Amino acid sequence: MIKYRLYGAGLALTLALSASATWAQGEKASTAVFTPTSALGAYGVGPIWEAADGPLPPAEGAEVKYQFDPLHPFAGLKTASEWANLFKRTAKVDPNDPFHNLTPFEWWSAPPPLPSAWRGAWANAVRKGTSFKDYYDTLKGTAGDGFTAEARSPYAFTTAEEHYNAWLKAAKGGTKHTLATLPDWTGDWRDPPQANGFPIVLVRDFWQAVSDAYKPRYELQLQAELEGRHWWPADSCVPESFTASGRFLVVTPTMILMNSTGQYQRDRYVFTDGRGFLPPDLGISQWLGESQGFWDGDELVVWTKNIKANTRGHGAPENSDQLEVIERYKKIGNEMLVDVTWYDPLAFKFPLHGTSIQTKAPDAVQAWKSTFVTLNECVSTNLVYHDAQGLLADFAIGDPRYHDLFDQTPWTTVFKKAEKAKLEGKIPAAPSFLSFKGVSTLPADPSTVE
Repeated sequence: MIKYRLYGAGLALTLALSASATWAQGEKASTAVFTPTSALGAYGVGPIWEAADGPLPPAEGAEVKYQFDPLHPFAGLKTASEWANLFKRTAKVDPNDPFHNLTPFEWWSAPPPLPSAWRGAWANAVRKGTSFKDYYDTLKGTAGDGFTAEARSPYAFTTAEEHYNAWLKAAKGGTKHTLATLPDWTGDWRDPPQANGFPIVLVRDFWQAVSDAYKPRYELQLQAELEGRHWWPADSCVPESFTASGRFLVVTPTMILMNSTGQYQRDRYVFTDGRGFLPPDLGISQWLGESQGFWDGDELVVWTKNIKANTRGHGAPENSDQLEVIERYKKIGNEMLVDVTWYDPLAFKFPLHGTSIQTKAPDAVQAWKSTFVTLNECVSTNLVYHDAQGLLADFAIGDPRYHDLFDQTPWTTVFKKAEKAKLEGKIPAAPSFLSFKGVSTLPADPSTVE
């Protein structure tokens, strides 16, 4: 019996850092119709697909005509994985893939025997006299062990507002719940590793999805992670990019609290009382944006905007401050199915789409005890300190400890500094992994990358 292990192209840092892990278009014309089984389970972590489980998903890049109602996408679902499997794809190893058939997870932390960039593999190679090309050639992936997903949204909507309003109209203005009729969702819901609603795809799939304007920025990030000089939100005590794995839900008739703790506090308030968004002059960007939603029977729909530009790193691309997100939640059995569509016309070529299947922690108290201690996010922006005389002082511009509070994309600033240091011979001058010509395929002056 043939078996395939699905590891997927997820983004997971399973040590004491962050669990990290980012589409709508018209339906593609196609004659191929795929009826999935539920064998793949949750994103990125198995279980095994066996031949007896039915046909494999369509091939990567295949044109698939989905059979669900886009206005009532969860109608008739019996299991959460039935939905997730609609977007699975088989993938083949491409010898010409400039990203070496790697998943985002493998890009920075490939499992043995491959070298782990995150653990200093490039620095070790330099000490041994190994060229960057030879080092990069040791990183060869297996195309997600034969599986990826469709990153492009299956919906015909072009904006988050259009998407939200269509679902609101289909729900006839939304269901007005009372405490007695609300679904019981209270509890600590956890994503499996590598799954938080962002597409679980290969690095090459993300490259195709990133806009031309943001490709140089994505290349900077990928180059940095190959060289072991990553910039990840948790390193700087800032929240991860929108939607982090897992959340504790508190549900009321007018608001849902989504709380996730870790190295920082991540609180989202989803208002379902019809108040709408803040006026434009008050709607400033926030790490997790501002959210409004409505109930469609026992399903929750959420629209979030005013999200700060951020990057999850770990092989995945960044989002701009134009990102808006549509989520749909439904509890099926003991699982929470989450469908997520990412609209960012600045950073992405098309709306992105991902799915997550969450399970409720059986022991909420024990889950709470095992959660990382929450740190104060103020650490990332505080420029004030007490000097040796016990007097208040602050870090000035030019001090390496200085934080530019107005730098909206500090990761790009860090990457550009390193590229400049490579040009000046201060750190090993690894060439671009895309061309192997010179130090980089990027402009000679990295500061020109916007």
